Amino acid sequence: MTDVAVLGTGRMGGAITGRLRAAGHQVTVWNRDRTRAAATGAPVAPTPAAAAASADLVITMLTDGEAVEAVLFDGGAAAAVRPGAVLVQMSTISPAQTTAIAARLPGTSFVDAPVGGSVDAVAAGTLALFAGGTPESLDRAEPVLESLGTVTRCGKAGAGSAVKLLQNTAMLTALGGLHDSLALAAALGIPHPLAVRLLAAGPLGTALRRAASVTADFPVALAVKDLRLTGAATPMIAATLGLLEDVPDQTADLGSLIALKHLDSLIALKHLDSLMALENS
Repeated sequence: MTDVAVLGTGRMGGAITGRLRAAGHQVTVWNRDRTRAAATGAPVAPTPAAAAASADLVITMLTDGEAVEAVLFDGGAAAAVRPGAVLVQMSTISPAQTTAIAARLPGTSFVDAPVGGSVDAVAAGTLALFAGGTPESLDRAEPVLESLGTVTRCGKAGAGSAVKLLQNTAMLTALGGLHDSLALAAALGIPHPLAVRLLAAGPLGTALRRAASVTADFPVALAVKDLRLTGAATPMIAATLGLLEDVPDQTADLGSLIALKHLDSLIALKHLDSLMALENS
C-alpha cells in the first residue's frame, strides 16, 4: 500500500482515484470543487499542499498547464512534497510546459506520465502511461502507476508529454479521416452498412471502434485543447482541429464526431469481425 494524493478529480482524476483505492492504495484527494472531490469516496484535503504533505506519490490530473502550475506553485503542493516522495504529472500539457515545470522542482523526484485511454480504460486497468523522468524516479513511481495500466518509459521529463501528443494526434486525425470517409461513401451512394464493414476491415478499424464506444468519455473540447498544443503544424492536423471546433456540443464524447447509423448494433459488438454482419442489416 502506498499513500497517494490525487490533485484534480474530474473525469480522469476521479476514475484514477477509484482504481488506486481498489488496488489497495491509501488515497487523499483535492479538487477546486469540493463536491467532486467528495464524490470519489476518498478523504478530501482542504488544499493541494495538505493533500501532498503526507503522500509518498502525488498525482496531478488537471485540465491544462496553467492549472498544473497554479496547483503546484500557487497552491503550495510542490513545496509540500516531502523528501523521497514522487510527483507524477499526468495531465495532457505540452512538452515545453512539462520541462518548465520540472525545472522549477530542483531536488524533487518528478515523473511526466500522461495517459492514453479514457475512463473505461482506467476502470479496467488498461491505460497506456507514457512516462518520462530519471530512472530512479520512474522506479519509485512504477509500482503505483502499474495499478492503472502499462507503463512505457519514453525518456527524460517532457518525453512522456511528447509521446502523448503524438498518440492523441494519430487518434484524432484517424477519427477525422473516418468522418470524411463515411461522408464520401454517402456521396458516392455506397450503403452505410457496407461502408462500415469495409472501413472496419481496413486501417480505420481502430477509429471505428473508438467512435462506437459508449464507455469512453473524452469531451470534444479537451480534444481541441490537445490538438492546439501541436500548433496545428500540418494541414491534416489543422483540418482535424477545424472539424472538432465545429462540433456543436463541445462537451460530448469524441464519438459524436462520427454519424454512425445502426448504433445499437455497433454497441453490442465486441470483436471487429462482428462488424461484417452489418452488411445485411
